[in-house]
Amino acid sequence: MCRFTGPLPLLAILMGLSSLAPAQIGVNIGWLPVTEAERKLAAPIVEKDAGVEAIFWRVHVLDEVQGSDLTRTLYHYVRLKIFSEKGKEKAATIDIPFDSRTSIIQISGRTIKADGSIVELKKDAIHERNLVRAGRFKRAVRSFAMPAVEPGAIVEYRWKEVRGDPNIRYTRLQLQREFPVHRVTYFVKPLSLDYSAGYTMGLWPFNCKPSPLIVERDSFQSTFIENVPGFKDEPMMPAEPNVRPWILIFYHNKSKRDPKAYWNDIGKEVYKELKQTVKLSNEVKLAATSAVADVPEQDKIAAIVRYIRKNVRGLFDDAVTDAERAKFIRNLPQERRRNSAEVLESGIGTPDEMNSLFAAMATHVGLDARPVLIADRTDVLFDPVMADRYFLRNLDIAVKQDGAWKIFDVSTRSLAPGLLSWQEAGMLALISDPKNPEFVNAPAALPEQSLSKRTARLTLSANGTLEGEMEESYTGHTAYDRRLEFAGNSPGKNEERLKDVLSRVFPRSEVSELKIENAEDPEKPLSIRFKIVIPQYAGRTGKRLFLHPAVFQRGDPPLFESASREHEIHFRYPWQESDDIRIELPEGFALDAAGSPGTLNFGTPGQYSMELLKQGESVLICRRNLVFGAKGIIGFPKDAYPNLKTVFDEIHRRDNHSISLKQGS
Repeated sequence: MCRFTGPLPLLAILMGLSSLAPAQIGVNIGWLPVTEAERKLAAPIVEKDAGVEAIFWRVHVLDEVQGSDLTRTLYHYVRLKIFSEKGKEKAATIDIPFDSRTSIIQISGRTIKADGSIVELKKDAIHERNLVRAGRFKRAVRSFAMPAVEPGAIVEYRWKEVRGDPNIRYTRLQLQREFPVHRVTYFVKPLSLDYSAGYTMGLWPFNCKPSPLIVERDSFQSTFIENVPGFKDEPMMPAEPNVRPWILIFYHNKSKRDPKAYWNDIGKEVYKELKQTVKLSNEVKLAATSAVADVPEQDKIAAIVRYIRKNVRGLFDDAVTDAERAKFIRNLPQERRRNSAEVLESGIGTPDEMNSLFAAMATHVGLDARPVLIADRTDVLFDPVMADRYFLRNLDIAVKQDGAWKIFDVSTRSLAPGLLSWQEAGMLALISDPKNPEFVNAPAALPEQSLSKRTARLTLSANGTLEGEMEESYTGHTAYDRRLEFAGNSPGKNEERLKDVLSRVFPRSEVSELKIENAEDPEKPLSIRFKIVIPQYAGRTGKRLFLHPAVFQRGDPPLFESASREHEIHFRYPWQESDDIRIELPEGFALDAAGSPGTLNFGTPGQYSMELLKQGESVLICRRNLVFGAKGIIGFPKDAYPNLKTVFDEIHRRDNHSISLKQGS
């Protein structure tokens, strides 16, 4: 989920001083001399089977106030040594990830070949693309192909990273790359105390033990870490901040915090902040009254959520243009948060603003609504001993129903009211209160809330062609994933995309009458229906046809392909799959060998079953069901991987179960 943090107190202070601040000293961006030891290095040091290693990765970090702009700039410099053909292949293309608040500029590079000759990186070799990672997520990268890479060569490249995050009090320094690194060094130049209003820069390391800060001659402070292995991206792993080494730079006032007292104060402060943003103008009152008119008491919350989603666009929604988004940010008040009346009037809001408007409207109709700070599963796993609000930034709203708090997030419009995003479901949350704030666990999602229900009514021909109608429906988080894939596209484009996917799963297939329904209505199952003709689906040998009944799993690879594992296993959410397939067999053919794969029970998390039934003389029924994540069990330690892999390998084997049909005399 995309969250927008407004200006913070330190930022406001610094901006007020910006006209007084001189430009800071720059960084030498020339190439460093190559040592004889680097030229002669013939074998990897960090990982014995690595084909390429980084000799160093040096980063200079500057906090700069220039005119009216406050920026954080990082100057990166990486030097690689190529040891083998495998390393040559890996280093041939370099990818530098970035996000919407980061600019990657001034990329340069060169290859020093084994004979000492130098080949420069050409500007036309640099481009931008989306990189698909394990787990289907995409990441934008600046990509470039290094020239003349060969075993024995030294490859080095530099780039400038400019971060525009308004939360200038904090920044993350990554310490791990796709290659093993001999030494990672950060040179940090904080704002001087004259301009940082008494705040001191500190370092907070995660998953590593960097060296103590050393003051350099050029007024930078440096810290380093050595022998960092290459990062291994694995499916279903915890969020990267929990497995990669990194350092948080933060500005603080040196006071020591008692976690219990700190969060108690924060809970009171958040409650006070909401009261300041709740403005029950006539327009807000009218909107609330209109939203719940003729609605039963138990449905009032959902009615208010629907009203806000209909009348207020999210700042990061596809329906908001870049020009509107820029104007919105430009017009934000600098020293306060917008109130609920302003949010409703503007028709555009940040996620936090949409939730604050929800609290205002809920309060007007007599509901007890409180702001909630909730942890994010895609970030470092929160523990209350981490006494800094930076780690608990998402704002939701809790409403008391039947004596218990229920948590809502209006901004996640692709989920039905009351269902939290998988990033927040089951996570720790701080419910604000003027006297006694408290931590609670947000409810974990149930497998049946994210149901994939698929049906097929098919006919098999004697030549192996399978044809008929298929329907897929999705709810909850599974539907949310599919809706994200469709977001921003025209219906026609989404239909073409689905046809392309089906053609890859079923080569030579013909798809017609494809319909996508409820793509934008989270309170109804997302439905995909189509007719399909699949030539040679069943293989024929002599008088026999070999049929794979589980058509919806056709072509699926194993979930876990690697024999070993480096990280824990964290599934995003619990889910359930239910398939009902009816296949009319060709005339003159009878089941020769069938057998049902049966039930596989793997304890508390869930179970799997596939049942094959013969209906009459000519119809085969295949019913498949999978439940995983019961009781919120979606995280497993690394040493559970062999058993977990065994379970999903067995599911994959049973999904690929085939039967034999024999033609009669």
